[in-house]
Amino acid sequence: MVLHSRIKQLRLERNWKQAELAEKLGIRQKQISSYERGTTNPSTEVLIKLAEVFNVSLDYLAFEGNGQRAKIEVKDKEFLQYFETIDNYEEQERKLAKEFLNLLVMKHKFQELVHSH
Repeated sequence: MVLHSRIKQLRLERNWKQAELAEKLGIRQKQISSYERGTTNPSTEVLIKLAEVFNVSLDYLAFEGNGQRAKIEVKDKEFLQYFETIDNYEEQERKLAKEFLNLLVMKHKFQELVHSH
């Protein structure tokens, strides 16, 4: 399912009119209509707000996939911006970012293990 269909589906599931959704997002109803027709795409900021309003993950909202609606709460929105930026990098750079994050997580787990004994 593509983004414009997903927005409309989620709105209709909640029995909201386009104007109601627009009000929740702080935008005009005309923009919602345009998103649902697929004539324009929401900005990253609006996508984030849509995911929050619908209580779904950005992946579920914006990408075709397995239909999972799990929402991962990212408390630090700066991390989300980093991940969105890194997602557009070349494969080798994305792999390097994953390796760095993995090392950081492993370091933290090791420290927890040492302090628990």
